[in-house]
Formats: sequence, C-alpha cells, structure tokens
Amino acid sequence: MNRGDGFGAALGSVPGDALPVRFDDDGLVPVVTQDAASGEVLMVAFMNEAALTATRATGRVHYWSRSRGRLWRKGETSGHEQIVEAIAVNCERNSLLLTVRQIGAVCHDGYPTCFYRRIEPDGGLTVVRERLFDPNEVYALASSTAPSEALELSTRLHYAAIAFLRDTDLTDVSATSRRLRLGQERVTPRVADELRELAGVLDGSHRHGDRREDLVLEGTQVLYWVTLVALRAGVTWEALRPDRALATAVPGLDAAMAARLLLAEARRWERVTDGTEDQAARCHAALALTGQAAATAGVTAAELVDRDLGALRQKAYLADHFAAADPTERPPRSR
Repeated sequence: MNRGDGFGAALGSVPGDALPVRFDDDGLVPVVTQDAASGEVLMVAFMNEAALTATRATGRVHYWSRSRGRLWRKGETSGHEQIVEAIAVNCERNSLLLTVRQIGAVCHDGYPTCFYRRIEPDGGLTVVRERLFDPNEVYALASSTAPSEALELSTRLHYAAIAFLRDTDLTDVSATSRRLRLGQERVTPRVADELRELAGVLDGSHRHGDRREDLVLEGTQVLYWVTLVALRAGVTWEALRPDRALATAVPGLDAAMAARLLLAEARRWERVTDGTEDQAARCHAALALTGQAAATAGVTAAELVDRDLGALRQKAYLADHFAAADPTERPPRSR
C-alpha cells in the first residue's frame, strides 16, 4: 500500500510506542534506503531513536548524522526529500530497510543514487549514472541565505546567555541560575508540560487569547526548558544546533498532525529522567517539532528565539554579559 503523506496517520499512536528495533551501543541502527519504483538501492545511513520516531510519525525520512552529531531530515537543504512507503527490519532487528518515494536526486553529489560509480577490475572508478543537479548551485544557495545566518547568531546568543547563568552564581537574583546551579527542580517534566500546551494551541484545547501569540508564548517556553535540560547535561550549542533543529519543518504538514507529534514527544519526555544519555538528540528532536509547530501556524523560528532572547536582554544582571558578547549592546535603563 502506498502510504505516502498518510504514513504517520496510519500508525495511530505509534510515535509514542516502544520501537521494535535493537540499537547498538551508540544508540544507532544502520539503514538501507531503496527506491519504491525501481527497487534500486539509493543510500546507506544511520538512525537513532529520535530519527526513527520522526520518520514513522511524519512519513518523511529522518537520519542521524554521526559526523555532525545531529538529527536531519532528508531534503531539508536541497528539497530532495524521501517519502516513506514501508519500513522493514531484519531478522535480528538490528538493521532497517526503508522503501521510499524519492523526490529529486538522493546523492549530495547530484546523482539519483549514492552508488553511481562502478569499481573496475583494475581498481579504477567509472561513473555509470547521469548527474541530475549541480551540488555547488543547490547547496551554496541554501547555505548562503541570510535568515539561516541570523538564526544561528540569535540561538548562539540565547544559548550563551543561559549558559552564563549556569556558570555564574546569580542564584540570588535569577530563577534560571538557581535551576541550573542548585538542581533542586526537575526540568524534564516541564518540557513535557510545555510540549503538551503547545499541542493544545494547535488543536484548540489550550488558549489564552490570540492563537498566534499563544503559539509564540508556548513555543518560547519549550525552547527555554529544553535549553535548560541541554545545559544541565553539558550539551554544547555545537552538539545541539538549535538553529538547525528549529528550522527543520515538513512543508504542508497540517496542525492536527503537528499536535499529535507534539503529544507523542511529550509522552516520551515523561518517561525519561534528567540523567538520560544522548540528551543532544532528545533536545534536538523536541526543538525540531517546536519549529514544525511554529511553521504550521505561520510563525518563524526566529520569533521564538527573539522573544526569549529579548526577555534575557532586559535582565540587568545580564547587561555585562551581553555587552561582552556584543560591544554595541547597551545596558538596560534602571527602573
């Protein structure tokens, strides 16, 4: 059956269920991806639990990048995404076979398969497939966009400011500093709560006033609490890449499906403790779904970051920190 865009919906509550896969000691499982129409092997990659959960829930293939240490959706840069037709697991449940409908070319070199070269008897390589696009054009255009650079900068500033509150004893004036330094408050349950409230904004069950303003409010809350979890676990900005997570969204996903994904993610956060390993992947996945929720409602990821960053800039006890981070920064006026 061609599940296509309805793959996640057909699985019902699967995103919150236990996954029938045995991950290795690094939390990974190898994945062979095959074209549904031709049967041709397109690529080989890896998934962790977050990537497999996102793939099953959205019907778009997500992988875990070992080199970059982050979750990524196939086609998030090029637009050449993979739509899931079926997922099979081998006899020992330690590898996966994905059958997909490939949009565009799969290989970052511009070819329809990553296996576009043949090894000759003399050891030489022969290109046996036609290149479909010029990677210099596709990826240079995507990487040079101003919004991505702006989001990178704002998330760096946001993350560094909260890290400063972790590393500097401001517990007498800052609740965030107390949460990070004293560790008396469990923060993972708050992530689950905020994910659930963000889902409620999308499905209409949680409203304060204007829907758009509610989404910015609740999305900002998820960002804040996820950042606390990551910083408590010692996750660096480079390991988390909140800018990439927030900018990862499936085009055309409706609000109802986005709400279901958020609720499934909330259930996952309810089952973990603050000391769970691979917090970078867990936090990246939660931020990716937050970015998806924002995009569904026409809210940009930058609005979420800028809202919380703006609140931090208003704290007098962070004036020196921001001045050091940005020489043009002016300290807030005393009230």
